[in-house]
Amino acid sequence: MADAGNAEIERPVVTEPAVAGGPSYLMDNAPEGVTLEIAAAALRERVYGSITCLSTLLVITGYQPLDHPWSKLFDVMIATGGLWTASVLAEVISHLGAHQKAPGPREMRHIFWVSGQIVAASTIPLVLLLLAALTVIPLHSAVWAGVWVLVAEMGVFAFLAVRGTSLSRRARTLLIAALLLLGLLVVVLKNLAH
Repeated sequence: MADAGNAEIERPVVTEPAVAGGPSYLMDNAPEGVTLEIAAAALRERVYGSITCLSTLLVITGYQPLDHPWSKLFDVMIATGGLWTASVLAEVISHLGAHQKAPGPREMRHIFWVSGQIVAASTIPLVLLLLAALTVIPLHSAVWAGVWVLVAEMGVFAFLAVRGTSLSRRARTLLIAALLLLGLLVVVLKNLAH
């Protein structure tokens, strides 16, 4: 009889359900069965979406004269939609590669929820651009308000992600500051380039 202490036992991978304090508390509308791994992916997509939208808005600020608000709205919609589509396809392909089968309805709900964070990140800037297109606010104001909303949003999501962790206060502060600085760096570099 083999020594049970020395025998390698293959154990199934267990994913923890999402709990308060994990990244999933950021999203109240999470589908049933969301694990910490899926919630972390959603947070990652939220940051990607914020940075993509921020970059797109900063490119728009370089257009001189800054006019045609409908086309600027469509620019952001196309950038956001392109990243969202790429995210969904990448998730489906990676699921196929890892599981050798197509995602089921539950997995597709999770994929759409995770990738949907990209669209959620650009919601406020899109609303601001729509208001500019409807001549409620000036386009210049809408674009720059969207830029600063996204930088602030990155800080808020960094705060929400680290507040329930066991990291020291200093480490949490550094992580929040790093994400805020990333957003500010994108803004500064874009302005230096023009």
